[in-house]
Amino acid sequence: MHRRTSIILASVMWAALCQVRPLAGGATGSVSDRAPTEMGPALVNAQGAEQLPPPIVTGNSVEICLNSRYSQHSLRGAATSRQISNIVWAAGRVPFTGTHRNIYVGTPTGTYLYDPNAHSLTWHSSQARDEGAFFIRYERELDFDAGVSFMPALLASVSLWQSTESPVASCPKGLGHPTTRLYFGVQAVTGLTPQLAVHSSIPQGQPGWLPDPCTTGDNSLEEVLANLNYAGSFVQANLTLQQISQLLWAGYGCTAHTPIGKAGLTVPSAYARYYLTRSIYLANETGVYRYHNRNPSTNLATRDHRIEQINSADVRGGLQSTVSGLPEAPCYVILCLDSSYVGQEFAQLEVGFAAGNMLLQASAIDLGCHFKTKLTGVEQASIRSKTNIPSSHIPQAIVSIGSTGVPVSISVVLQGAGRPDGGWVVPLAVKLFTPGADVLNDAATYEFNLTTTRADSGAAECETAGVAPGAYDITVVSEHTLVNVRRNVVVSAPRTLVDMGTLLEGNANSDRTVDLVDYAILSECWLLSKGKAGYDERADFDRNEVIDAADISLLAANWLASCPVEIPVGAGGRGSEPH
Repeated sequence: MHRRTSIILASVMWAALCQVRPLAGGATGSVSDRAPTEMGPALVNAQGAEQLPPPIVTGNSVEICLNSRYSQHSLRGAATSRQISNIVWAAGRVPFTGTHRNIYVGTPTGTYLYDPNAHSLTWHSSQARDEGAFFIRYERELDFDAGVSFMPALLASVSLWQSTESPVASCPKGLGHPTTRLYFGVQAVTGLTPQLAVHSSIPQGQPGWLPDPCTTGDNSLEEVLANLNYAGSFVQANLTLQQISQLLWAGYGCTAHTPIGKAGLTVPSAYARYYLTRSIYLANETGVYRYHNRNPSTNLATRDHRIEQINSADVRGGLQSTVSGLPEAPCYVILCLDSSYVGQEFAQLEVGFAAGNMLLQASAIDLGCHFKTKLTGVEQASIRSKTNIPSSHIPQAIVSIGSTGVPVSISVVLQGAGRPDGGWVVPLAVKLFTPGADVLNDAATYEFNLTTTRADSGAAECETAGVAPGAYDITVVSEHTLVNVRRNVVVSAPRTLVDMGTLLEGNANSDRTVDLVDYAILSECWLLSKGKAGYDERADFDRNEVIDAADISLLAANWLASCPVEIPVGAGGRGSEPH
């Protein structure tokens, strides 16, 4: 996507960009639509609240921002309200797993509480920023949550390097402060770069080889943040090696910058110590793997991108049964710390950095992500036992990753000209099969028992939960109808609409054919209405609560029709309907 930084587009995006999870202690403020100004009394009054301007959409991808990020330790300059807007909005977009996570912004005039619901700042204290243009700090239960929030803020500042705003540099700093702060300065930067700095040292196709990650993407950081896919359930479709490569690189992969003689990563690290080196593990259907971003693994000046299998067993089921609240997922990334680092703020933040980047990258490539934190000692020991993770590596968080699936919207036409409004609310069994399946006898890949509503188009509609993208034969059937099938339907993100044609009424005994047995059922309750003895709702094909000429007309129109009723590719619409 090309540059899209106009205020008009920003305003259009605002409705989507402002849907954020509430934070404890937030406050709403008065609305202001001022042009970008320097952060100061003109924007936020002491004792008052002011809404920030809408964030702009830069059009820069998640991948190029990850690849270009680096820290500058000497920060200066004055920030505009729009620069602050983009950065604090990004910080507030991501979820938190602890009891609370409050975001504060330190400016030349004081410190303000950020309310992500109103996208506003409220006066908190007279403590002004002590360096740079402004800073962000957190009150939180978990350092992990602060780390997760740091990364979108950092990447939002990187995305401004190529935008209508002046570039913003950044650096996390903890020395001399109770907790680490994220500082920003408005100053010269090196610029965005797509240069890939790392390739797998393993020959292609050999065990442990990872394909090159992409450093550019067909997405916009701000749009990805507006639509983060933080999920609690996943389709059990295995990830490709390319997806695994991309996620591991985004979380903790090498980039081109070189801090104090060491090879830089997609995340910052206090004093370039890189606390997660050799302690990131991946569990999927083929086993458990350790991620290596160095070669040799302990040399922080080197770069690599490979995995090493440490267990050939599929341990995913064991992990799910062991760890409370861990969703079933096709892939788990287990973020560990060496036992000597556990409890150190810088190290715990870095765990959050890696997880936050994986959430952003997963969302950018149409995958979902979930964080499991607060692992108990029993859970940590069990994870190590099941995976063969070394005893010195203590699991801190598990990142579940997978497709959340594509919802399929089903549309069908119901027969019966006199069908009342309530007659459009019907049970509908929807099944998805492997293409070419015997849909009347084979087991379905997915089954859904849904209830329809009447759409403005006049059809009955319902929607399935997410299914894995791909091609399917789809069937639908309701009470006393035949089964319709549409074959080779391609299901793709973000949503697939499927017209399943007209459901043929008259199959009173659900035996797959409209015949004499159905006629006999209808004749036994001829002219009876609901509530009368002998009324049989199986013969009330138009659901008007009386067995009459309309019902026998539907039976006659579909006489000797049988299942499955094939809906041709490209066919749709209402079809013919008897009256």
